[in-house]
Amino acid sequence: MKSERFHLGEVEILVGADGEEAIRIAAGQFAAAARKRSAGGHPVHVALSGGNTAAQLFPVLADEPFAGIIPWESMRFFWVDERNVPPGDPQSNYSQARELLLSRVPVEAANIHRIPTGDGTAIEAAEFYQRTLQETVPLRGGMPRFDYVLLGLGANAHTASLFPHRPTLHEEQRVVVADHVDEVCSWRVTLTAAAINNAAQICFLVLGEQKAEAVQRVLDGPRDPDTVPGQLIVPRQGSLCWVLDPAAANLLPRPAVPAPAGGHARGSRARK
Repeated sequence: MKSERFHLGEVEILVGADGEEAIRIAAGQFAAAARKRSAGGHPVHVALSGGNTAAQLFPVLADEPFAGIIPWESMRFFWVDERNVPPGDPQSNYSQARELLLSRVPVEAANIHRIPTGDGTAIEAAEFYQRTLQETVPLRGGMPRFDYVLLGLGANAHTASLFPHRPTLHEEQRVVVADHVDEVCSWRVTLTAAAINNAAQICFLVLGEQKAEAVQRVLDGPRDPDTVPGQLIVPRQGSLCWVLDPAAANLLPRPAVPAPAGGHARGSRARK
């Protein structure tokens, strides 16, 4: 299968020929964003997600050719969300990134800012992390502005730890919130949609047939962000891209191919 590139509304969709190519596309975007920002002598503020898909991306970033072209000395790492577990716990997003990426590349420990779960309550961790972001990440409109945010998508269309029908979904003032999510029976600490949408560049990386329906609901379904939290991610002054493999993109419509002069569009959705 060939790779694809198309738009659904304002959203750029990149579909790799397979899962490995989708991972390489996402790694290339990460590297390009970091190099562009650091070229002006600026630090690069990145917020990472966790999960099975991120676990496939991190080793690729830590290996050549990407490890040799990413300006690690300029990178400042943060997290999109975290479970209320201590560092070192197998469920920790920080520990996953540390093991698969950060321990393998030359990033200063002072430039790694984990969500401080494990020492107190999730609410306390959220308060502390909000202060950290406000003091460490450049602000725009009163909110931290990340240069790059990596997101995943759950089969229920949640992203970060913004789960369906939670009161935290429409929080506009806070940067970080804590929420006990009954669906997963645990406390989570997460960036708000407002904070994510303040980023300069946002990338969803989604793989697998089990995510195809959620991808379709977010990108081509009726507007219902309380049920489909992924729809909340609409950057205010930034770009949004989805990187998918063929299985995850399977249910998405493709734009009609323009018809040649005097002919008919192949695969046109207008055809009856």
